[in-house]
Amino acid sequence: GFCAQADEGHERKTFVEALKHWRSSMQKVKASAGQDTASSALRLWQSGNKRNVEAQETGDAKDSPKQKRQKVDEEEGPKLNRSPTKILLLTNLADSSVAEDDIKANAEASVAKFGQLRSCIVVKVAGVPEKEAVRVFLEFEKMQSAAKAYNALNGQYLDGRAVKARFYDEARFAQGDFQKSAPSRVLLLTNVVGPGEVDEGLKEEIADLAQKFGKLRQCVIKEKTDSPAQEAVRVFIEFDRIEDAIRALADFGGRAFGGRRVRARYFN
Repeated sequence: GFCAQADEGHERKTFVEALKHWRSSMQKVKASAGQDTASSALRLWQSGNKRNVEAQETGDAKDSPKQKRQKVDEEEGPKLNRSPTKILLLTNLADSSVAEDDIKANAEASVAKFGQLRSCIVVKVAGVPEKEAVRVFLEFEKMQSAAKAYNALNGQYLDGRAVKARFYDEARFAQGDFQKSAPSRVLLLTNVVGPGEVDEGLKEEIADLAQKFGKLRQCVIKEKTDSPAQEAVRVFIEFDRIEDAIRALADFGGRAFGGRRVRARYFN
């Protein structure tokens, strides 16, 4: 058979024998090299890891409190006050003396570039700090639009005022619960009908629906011409007991009525 050429002093072998010898030699070399490589890699990693830990500890010790806070912020990322929703609540956007229609127009213009807006509701709250006295609820078509508006407006200065933005619970918004308030015997219903749509049968119809929850003291309907359309007609329902008002709130809030979604909240 074929003979491999060997240097002087080496034994001549057939190709098959030479190939077997070569393979055996290479396996021994690889095994030896693998052990050495693994050991070297382990020692190198341990050494490098030790240096990294020492460097980090040294760096942390030298960092100022501000730098440490910045590192934490970078690691954790931006924090939101709650999970994003389609409802964004803005406060400190305007002074409470400004007309609601002007506040609404300003708010709608400020968020128009972020996405389609379903509704904008302005609520003025008495007896609270000025920064919380005007609450602007923005209902977007998409959650992504609300998130973009949040990132752009939260902490932004508009007309010298630092705007505060936060996401608002969609269920509470649908129920018309625009502020945290203690339960009372009186419910305020809005968005039942639009401006100029109050007729003689509306009061009787609302009273009939409310009476299944308990005894009614009175049902009063008032219309405010200077309020947004969804808040213009206000229906006040006074129950004999608070427990009845609580059950009625759960039923009326978000209820479909003549193609509208009723909003209900306690009134003190």
